[in-house]
Amino acid sequence: MAEIFLIAEPEIDVERLEATLARVPAAALLLKAGEEDDFAYTDRAKTLAKIAQKTNCAVLLDNRPDLVRKAYVDGVHMSGGIKALREALDALKPDFIVGTGDIGSRHEAMTRGELDIDYLMFGDRTDVDGREMADWWAETFEVPSVFCADLSQDLSGLKSEFAAFVQADWDKIAPGDAT
Repeated sequence: MAEIFLIAEPEIDVERLEATLARVPAAALLLKAGEEDDFAYTDRAKTLAKIAQKTNCAVLLDNRPDLVRKAYVDGVHMSGGIKALREALDALKPDFIVGTGDIGSRHEAMTRGELDIDYLMFGDRTDVDGREMADWWAETFEVPSVFCADLSQDLSGLKSEFAAFVQADWDKIAPGDAT
């Protein structure tokens, strides 16, 4: 069964996160970085990680591998280039989760998939059919795929068990290993 991967915008507060995690059995939570400085982002991540990790939900920082240890989170989501991804892998593996997104082609997906990554996220780029890419990846490779579904789009094609989460007040719901 696929799992829920939540993506939280910087405005997420403790009460909203607690309420969402009480309704949604999330496997992972990506804390998007905002305009805040490193100290504020780390502090926010520490606070929210305590809540999420109580529900066995892994917490990932947004493109900040340097703050993972300081924030006591489970890993990082990298959406930059391959060089930044390799640097994050070198700094964090095997102790932390390192995933990647912002994938523009099958070739790029395969290049990243050859690295020691924990997942590839598809659907976070508007110029690529993320659903098709996630389906292709999940059928072909063993590294988990995450389909990032925009809740403003029609989700009728998603598996029925995710239909109840459409009203979860999140901008995106990303079920892992989309098929």
